[in-house]
Amino acid sequence: MVKKSTVLMLMLVFALTAILTGCGGDKKADAPKDATKKIVIKYTHGVGTDPSDPHQWTALKFKELAEKYTNGKVDVQIFPGGQLGSEQRGFQDVQGGVVQMTSLAVNNATSFAPSLGFFDLPYIFKSRDEAYKVIDGIWDPLNEKMIKESGTRSLIWFEQGFRVITNSKKPVEKLEDLQGLKIRVPKNPLMIGTFKAWDCEPVPVSWDETFNALQQKVVDGQENPHTVNASMKFHEVQKYITDIHYKMWIGPVVVQEKWLQSLPPDVRDGLIKAGKDTAKAEREFIQKLEKDALDKLTKGGMIYLGTPKDEDEWMKRAMSIWPDYYKTIGGTEMLSQVMKILGREMPQPKN
Repeated sequence: MVKKSTVLMLMLVFALTAILTGCGGDKKADAPKDATKKIVIKYTHGVGTDPSDPHQWTALKFKELAEKYTNGKVDVQIFPGGQLGSEQRGFQDVQGGVVQMTSLAVNNATSFAPSLGFFDLPYIFKSRDEAYKVIDGIWDPLNEKMIKESGTRSLIWFEQGFRVITNSKKPVEKLEDLQGLKIRVPKNPLMIGTFKAWDCEPVPVSWDETFNALQQKVVDGQENPHTVNASMKFHEVQKYITDIHYKMWIGPVVVQEKWLQSLPPDVRDGLIKAGKDTAKAEREFIQKLEKDALDKLTKGGMIYLGTPKDEDEWMKRAMSIWPDYYKTIGGTEMLSQVMKILGREMPQPKN
């Protein structure tokens, strides 16, 4: 009986040892797999695959720096050309965790984060340097506002220059020349209000329908930077360029804050650093691209008319509407900080 008991005990010991060894072996086999698994970041935007386009250039630069700064722990996958939907849809998909990043014009983001609305105020920036000074000066406070209002933050702020007016009907060299023209604008109340202040007929049209609207003469013109006009080949459907400076094309590249905070600290810090370094690099890139874009448009047959002779009047009328939209932009808290940085007084409502 003793021998049988001993044999049984030895068999149990061997069996248990084999099980434990097997479990230990599985853990060792799984460890390298877990350690090398990359965090996939889906990055979407609404423009094409041309690497010289600011949207795509920014995405590619961020991919390069993000993968470098995180030591290869992330895999940034870019989905250009609106493959995953419009700019507004991209923002909503970031909010919902469907994608991790998207870039869009700031005027398309204000419906989600109203405090971004100050960017839409006409003539708020008189130069690129003023815009950079403001963005760098309120980067963190602005993200705090965005997080509170939309659950997102901007990792990158990029720009495409000042928006200019193009049209297919007649030269616009002074304010009264705008009368009678139908100008496509985004579905943004401040931009619509600005053109109404100029006694022009603004027509809200979604971005993906804009080229067709110009081609079919549903609208006579539109307003966008030279870089956008060139990449969209608007020289095929437009004739004249008027170089107003009422608004810079500025865009955030947004991520969901909850997702960002769920990442390992070293990865999160790497992405934030990659975002800021991408923004700085894009500033140098865009200025050369803008000159090349204007050259492409004029070679394509467009006539460049320069700055209006009476731009001071454009500015006066446009800035007079500011107080009408202070509620629209979520109040004046952010605007007050901006004006302080710029050293200017904020327009007050008329009595």
